Amino acid sequence: MIHAWRFLCTAFALLLNVSGAVASADPETRAAQTIIDRPAAAHGPLPTIIVLHGAGLSGALTRNMMPLPQLAKEAGFVVAFPDAAGLVWNEASLARELPSAFYGPDDVALLDGLIDHLVKGGIADPAAIHLVGISNGGMMAAHYACRRAERLASVMLFKATMPPASDTPCTPTRPLPVMLVAGTEDPVVRWDGSIVLAGAVMLQRRRSIPESFAFWQATNGCTGVAPAEPLPRRGALDAPDVLLHRAEACRHGVATWLYEVRGGGHRLPGGEELSLLRILGRATPDLETSAMILAFARGARTTH
Repeated sequence: MIHAWRFLCTAFALLLNVSGAVASADPETRAAQTIIDRPAAAHGPLPTIIVLHGAGLSGALTRNMMPLPQLAKEAGFVVAFPDAAGLVWNEASLARELPSAFYGPDDVALLDGLIDHLVKGGIADPAAIHLVGISNGGMMAAHYACRRAERLASVMLFKATMPPASDTPCTPTRPLPVMLVAGTEDPVVRWDGSIVLAGAVMLQRRRSIPESFAFWQATNGCTGVAPAEPLPRRGALDAPDVLLHRAEACRHGVATWLYEVRGGGHRLPGGEELSLLRILGRATPDLETSAMILAFARGARTTH
């Protein structure tokens, strides 16, 4: 089984190495290489969204997958799309299950350096930095929020769960607005917390999606959860639908939300139904990822 696992990991690395050269591990070099979209008429620091890509992808590819850059410019936001230092983000949990060649030495330092670069350059408002992570990027975003909550205005996790409870404890320094978005039929980051490679090899058992939501409820001092809210249908009746779960009475009024995409796969909301993507399951047409990100960032309340 070990030989099969190593073979699959090697094949996975070759398959996912679609983004060309791996990013530098040096924080200053990485910050200079990051794609940054800024409104042309910007004067002074602006609220900023940092988007972390999925395993094996890149900031450039992720930028091209969504209309977020243009929508953000119109809304007065900066958006940054950094690259991981390896094929996966070193979020100190799933990375341990993979060969060390897959990840860089310290992606927390890389994100620290990027935020410093944006703030010192007068680009980002240090009180309005929102971190978005997709899949493995979501795991990294959660890891960074555990370590650096005081640097963030919100965190949004798409297709990602929190690490196992047996890992190093996650202890954010303050309540933080959190949005989780996950599909109940995701074949890669499964609802039960299993991380599965090629539909056959379980790389890690993490917290389930409900457990991840419960973790942030406890962290944010929430006292309960409102009744689930079905979102309006926009597509075919057999398409994945969405339930919004909102935690109640959280400290400092921070939003703590879970979008449950019923029947959804390892797909971003609003994604196209292309034949090539069917292996990853279905996307819901009832939401659009970029609009969700901007709406949550605009409404985020923190203790800054």
